[in-house]
Amino acid sequence: MKSKPLSSHLDFSEKVLSITIAGLALLSCSPIVLFDLNESLILLFCAFFFILLIRQFIKEKFCLENSVIITFFFSITTFLYVAFPFREYDRFSPSTIWLLLFSTILLLRRIILIKAFNIFSTAIYWVCITSFIILLLNAANISLPNQIIPRGDVGGYFTSYFISIKLSGQEYSMFGINLYRLSGIFAEPGHFGLVLTMILYTYKGIMKSIKGKVILLTSLLTLSFGTFVLLFGLLLKYIILEKKIRLFFLIGLAILLFFSLTPVEIIERFFLDKAEGSLEERTSNYFLNFYNSFLQSGNILIGEGRDILEINNIRNSDYRGFVIRYGFLGILLFCCIMLSMYWKKDITIKFLGFFYFLIVLMHRSWFVDYFAFLFFLLVLTYNLHHNDSQGKSA
Repeated sequence: MKSKPLSSHLDFSEKVLSITIAGLALLSCSPIVLFDLNESLILLFCAFFFILLIRQFIKEKFCLENSVIITFFFSITTFLYVAFPFREYDRFSPSTIWLLLFSTILLLRRIILIKAFNIFSTAIYWVCITSFIILLLNAANISLPNQIIPRGDVGGYFTSYFISIKLSGQEYSMFGINLYRLSGIFAEPGHFGLVLTMILYTYKGIMKSIKGKVILLTSLLTLSFGTFVLLFGLLLKYIILEKKIRLFFLIGLAILLFFSLTPVEIIERFFLDKAEGSLEERTSNYFLNFYNSFLQSGNILIGEGRDILEINNIRNSDYRGFVIRYGFLGILLFCCIMLSMYWKKDITIKFLGFFYFLIVLMHRSWFVDYFAFLFFLLVLTYNLHHNDSQGKSA
């Protein structure tokens, strides 16, 4: 069955669908400010999504390009591989819904997905603005309404200002002013940095806009080593692939000024300790022994199951935790999704997509099967311009 000829116009239900997808992308990032409402909102948004999705299919407004079908096949296969509890330490988890959602949006019109990502990026931009406001008010020692949220087994706590979050232990002083690493509405600065750099990667020319500069500055104020590595990827793109010396110097100058004005003790605390230490040096000996034992006698092909680390009270976020859960076959399936999406794309898009994917897999592997991450990797292939709000690719 072939889809009907499609216009570039969004009807009301498609606009609602775009808003719903943007909401799901935001919810998949687990915003802390929503307290215990996350799961309920996810269920509500999922219900809206599938109702609207069925409406699209009934109206035969969907995409059946060969490249989309191939990506859909690998995505559905990966969903079944991750979601179906066939390994020893597997159990069904509601979070596997993100892979299913990603698989279904592949069949939607591109204009709907672009509109959804535009809404998502605008929401994150306003998160940056509110985070700045709360940071400045705190720096001015103005008392603000807040609520303390314990972090459970992890230790520490969040200070919620209802529109922004401060994580305990992230405070520092610069020129006598008390500041803290920005987390936005998310669990940690590194998490926020991942979301911010997704937007910087997606839109061509965004650095020329106020929105881009605000997001870049916010990225710097996360003081996240992983975020700076991702920004370095942008620098490589500008100077090597696009030869945009002016933009290269703009971002390079911003980073240089940031490090020049930042006290040495802050750089040592948040950057050098991580940069100098290998993955092994920043991981517990207990996990290292567990991982080495897994490589020698575990099921390295398909892994031990989604809950193996939790059952053994292990916290790990790099690629080795992913390998233990899903095996090397799991990595292969995600690589197949990437290859199917980026196979015939421009070299710049390929570089950005694979660079971002590898950094996340190496250091934040728990983010790999999140809807926002997969949605970003898909929209990145559209080669958008930051002024493109009508759904046309650049």
